[in-house]
Amino acid sequence: MSDLRTLTKIAVQYYRDNLTHEEIAGRLGVSRQTVGRYIERCRKEGLVSIQIKSPLLFATELETALEREFGLKEAIVVTPAIEGDDALKEALGMAGAEFLQRHISPGVTLGVAWGSTVLAVARHLKPSPCKNVTVVQLNGSMDVGSYSTRAEYMIGLFAEAIGARMVAMSAPMLVDRREILKSLLSDSRIASTLEIARRTNIALFGVGDLSTSSSPYKAGYYNQNLLDQAHRDGAVGEICGLFYDESGAPCLPRLAERTLAVELETLKEKPLSIAVSGGSRKVKAILGVLNGKYCNTLITDETTARALIAMHAPRKSGRAAEKIRG
Repeated sequence: MSDLRTLTKIAVQYYRDNLTHEEIAGRLGVSRQTVGRYIERCRKEGLVSIQIKSPLLFATELETALEREFGLKEAIVVTPAIEGDDALKEALGMAGAEFLQRHISPGVTLGVAWGSTVLAVARHLKPSPCKNVTVVQLNGSMDVGSYSTRAEYMIGLFAEAIGARMVAMSAPMLVDRREILKSLLSDSRIASTLEIARRTNIALFGVGDLSTSSSPYKAGYYNQNLLDQAHRDGAVGEICGLFYDESGAPCLPRLAERTLAVELETLKEKPLSIAVSGGSRKVKAILGVLNGKYCNTLITDETTARALIAMHAPRKSGRAAEKIRG
């Protein structure tokens, strides 16, 4: 039996017929170790090509680059099968659900901020009950317009899938005056919910840009004048209704004084702080999140990942040059 014929025979029996090393060894009269070496040669010499088929394609090299560039615990990069916002959210939702279910464990408190991408994560969760888990909102969500935040429905999906206790924040995210917010926080139920949100082990949130496509704008919390003011003040994005600039520094402090949400600083303290967001219009907003260290895990798409790395590299070079000049 020639060497090539042996390789081919073993490849067919192992990859097509699903025989074990031991079964192949018995048929050919060789040792299991020899079969193992031949299988390895099949791959190395290109006789066998392994194709991975998955509803999500993960760009491993980009994930590693994001983790290295931004000091992340983990990055997940997906490539949607087709173009468009809906396909992107579905891909991010699937990846977010899979990641989250790997990390939910007994006794965990999960905090979630409402938004369309986080809702996609909730919809893709598979039933996997876990003991003594709590799901709580990270920001207020009372509907103020015809477009619903769907926050209670969203955290209901999370709670149902993982068998968790559900804690809703049934109050507006943004009020007219800071005195109103102080009054809301004097209510023991709202104050208790916010305190639970601050103490979460895992935080999951989307990243909002300063556009009319953002969930808070659609929900009626923001208008064009507010977005224009945010642009003038250097804001690039928002998390839980709290704005920040490209370096990650908080913006619009007077607006923050009227916003019912966990503080941005608390997100830095979480064992797991997960930002799930993508799309070309959100690149600057996501970069601000990464620069501010508000997340230690990022779930995004391939195009956005490449843009983030490209934008970050010149900044690193500039800082290095400044150090040398100094």
